[in-house]
Amino acid sequence: MSLTEHEIDIRTGRRDGDGHIHVSIFAGEMVALILEGHGERAPTMLLTLEQARRLQRALTELIPLVEESQRQEEIRADEWRGEERRLAS
Repeated sequence: MSLTEHEIDIRTGRRDGDGHIHVSIFAGEMVALILEGHGERAPTMLLTLEQARRLQRALTELIPLVEESQRQEEIRADEWRGEERRLAS
């Protein structure tokens, strides 16, 4: 059974109703992930403590890559400044 005082709900997507991830402790020893979006729910995923730590490490590794990609995109947008670079033929 889930411990209600140890639950986290994360809204996902860019729009209000895109979905959410519900994270909680299951049976005092596992992490439960529930994914919901657009009125549909995926089966609950139960992670052992080691699997949850591996997910945490993966996110720690991937998040900086996404941040760097966003910075590079901002730099490219600033360099363009709305000027057409191609010549019309």
